[in-house]
Parts: sequence; C-alpha cells; structure tokens
Amino acid sequence: MNKLYTLTLCIFSVIAFSSCEKCSTCTTTSEDPETFGTVITDEVCGSGRDYDDQIEIYNTANWDCVEND
Repeated sequence: MNKLYTLTLCIFSVIAFSSCEKCSTCTTTSEDPETFGTVITDEVCGSGRDYDDQIEIYNTANWDCVEND
C-alpha cells in the first residue's frame, strides 16, 4: 500500500510541476539598407524561464511578439 501512495505522489508531482511549452510569433521590420522594409518573422517556443528570457530578448530588440494559441 505504501508503494502505491509513493507512486501516486511521484506521478502527481511530475504532472503538477511540469511546464507546458508555449510558442510565440515575433516580427520586426528590417532596417538593413539591402532589405529595408522587409518583415522578418521568427517563431519562439519553449517553457518556463527559457521561454520568458527569449521573449524578453526579442522585446528588448524592438520585436513584436504575439503568443500563439
């Protein structure tokens, strides 16, 4: 019976503490003289802090990021 409780607790912990992967589409307009005005698009996917850090980097560089559903 103890093993059943331990197994159930482990499964619950894995499900409860795992982060779901999120994806966002980030866009900006090129300022390079060769491709000026071209829209550049990049898809960012990740989970947890890695995802948040990537989005923060894009936002700092003046990209517009929209979270995909």
